[in-house]
Amino acid sequence: MEFRSFLIKYAEIGTKGKNRYLFEDALIKQIKRALKAVDGHFVITKESGRIYVDAEGEYDYDETLDALKRVFGIVWICPMVQFEDRDYENIKKQIVAYMDEVYPDKHLTFKVNARRGDKSYPHMSEEINRDMGEVILNAFPETKVDVHHPDIVVMVEVRDYGAYVHGPKVPGAGGLPVGTSGRAIT
Repeated sequence: MEFRSFLIKYAEIGTKGKNRYLFEDALIKQIKRALKAVDGHFVITKESGRIYVDAEGEYDYDETLDALKRVFGIVWICPMVQFEDRDYENIKKQIVAYMDEVYPDKHLTFKVNARRGDKSYPHMSEEINRDMGEVILNAFPETKVDVHHPDIVVMVEVRDYGAYVHGPKVPGAGGLPVGTSGRAIT
């Protein structure tokens, strides 16, 4: 499975209040700077407290991940599978395909964690958790659900424009973006 999109998670920036957008813009600027050295074309978007990096065309996954790991301000990098269709049955098919490709060894425990960015979506988060977990268990009977200490957490997020699935998070450099902390005298 080829990941074409990355969800960028930040920590300290989220607490900045009314000037949070300045910190987000600084982080986007640093992401663009880091990805200039990587072969490929990337589109970086910001919406509702989320930053997305989408690869257009051919690109080197490992090189992209290495470049993003070095950007201060990024706490987690989540490679994700994004799809335009929010149809519930399609999400079920996509999550089974995701699990099949990303986790070749199915002897593991998992937990599904769903979020709805679109609150008008007809299925509640708990219902999505339960139904997606059931689909995974039916497709791969050797897996087990463990909501307290799972081996993996499968994230399902439904937004206004579609849905996406991601699992393992890659740690980033953390902290604040370069150029946002001011000067210090010792």
